[in-house]
Amino acid sequence: MSRDQEFIKGEKPGESIKTEAEMSRRELLRRFSPLGKLRLDSSRCTGCGLCVEECSTDGLAILSSQEGDAFEIIFKHGQCIACGQCAEICPEKCLEVERCLVLDDLKTPEVLFEDRLIRCSKCGAPLGPKSMIDKLQAKIASSGELFPSQFELCSECKANLNFQKLRI
Repeated sequence: MSRDQEFIKGEKPGESIKTEAEMSRRELLRRFSPLGKLRLDSSRCTGCGLCVEECSTDGLAILSSQEGDAFEIIFKHGQCIACGQCAEICPEKCLEVERCLVLDDLKTPEVLFEDRLIRCSKCGAPLGPKSMIDKLQAKIASSGELFPSQFELCSECKANLNFQKLRI
């Protein structure tokens, strides 16, 4: 059987099976590309950054400034190998990986997620993206427990506050 006659399974349920000769060049590049492309459902993403930590190729990165309150997760198409580790680790299941090659996206990183960075009310250290803090507050409030001050302080300031309470 020649290479053109070998069958390739469809990637999605219900997708027809085609021979390589029946596939367009675009479809062949998509299926056999060494690179990947991410799609993010921003309505579900909290910006926790687990996907960035799990990415072994630095295809994902967090950008935030020390002075400003901008928080971004960026995607670098040229470094993604479509391994899917980011999508697997995501607690919100808001990432989707597709194997493809988009030449226009190779040079410029894409901003996948933007939010405002929340800082410690006492020392100003970064705590996390606003959407993540809001989701944690909502989960705790729904459990009936109230810890509003827990979300305003970094771990160091919380520890100092607790030690001060013990001394009194």
